[in-house]
Amino acid sequence: MQKLNHRLQYFGLRAFLGFFRLLGLERASRFGGTMARFAGPRVGVSRRARKNIRHAMPELDDAAIERIVRDMWENLGRTMAEYAFLDVFGDPHDFSHLDIQGEENLFAARADNAGAIFCSGHFSNWELMPMCVKRFDLQGGAVYRHANNPYVDEYIVNLRERITGLEQIDKGAHGARKLLRLLKEGGNIAMLVDQKMNDGIPATFFGHRAMTTSAPAGMAVRYNALLVPVYLQRVEGTKFCMQFYPPLKADPEAETFGEIARLTQALNDFLEARIRERPHEWLWMHNRWPN
Repeated sequence: MQKLNHRLQYFGLRAFLGFFRLLGLERASRFGGTMARFAGPRVGVSRRARKNIRHAMPELDDAAIERIVRDMWENLGRTMAEYAFLDVFGDPHDFSHLDIQGEENLFAARADNAGAIFCSGHFSNWELMPMCVKRFDLQGGAVYRHANNPYVDEYIVNLRERITGLEQIDKGAHGARKLLRLLKEGGNIAMLVDQKMNDGIPATFFGHRAMTTSAPAGMAVRYNALLVPVYLQRVEGTKFCMQFYPPLKADPEAETFGEIARLTQALNDFLEARIRERPHEWLWMHNRWPN
């Protein structure tokens, strides 16, 4: 029965993407956003989003929180519909949907023989970040969390690899070995660092203790790799702006664990600042602060 359910979910996903593909990018994104904006705030997981927003920004009143939740769902609905058009966003000859800022920081990473780790969060359409890294001919891999459905997981992984050209690296022990191999070879890594990691380290996030992945900071310290913060915002409709910020570099003279903690906190501070700028474009439904 589980295998049958997985197959049905897979075919449902393909039908979902096929339907949006028929609509065309602009209409599909708009339709997905409209439907999610209507239905999303009514589902149970939105209670966690409201709780997280209230926990992170207690100065907001209920009306402001509801606006963020509705806008968050609209962005998420657009993002889901846009999965049918990842090949359009990944076209190396078409820059009509993506404006790049801070290219000098990206070029600095490309010039560094030790490689770089591009760190971002679940902002707007987060699938575009590794595509942009590849667009500038940076070789390497992208870290992802595998789907529970093996058929869906295989489809999404193959789709990402085909469009980005980056090796897809699953979170876990096996993936960690791949990451280390890439960094030793001077490769580049794209990863999202905004989710709770039980095996991470405690750091401050919106003024509260939050377990945070120490992997990017640890790799930066061990392999002298650059940490490049990346922010992606939805400017209007299906047009985005991706900004590469000045790289963070480990101090080779500093004590190891203290330096890992410093860089981890710096990434959290970066994420928090960007979320405060446009809170509706972050995915507030993560269990970032468990009770």
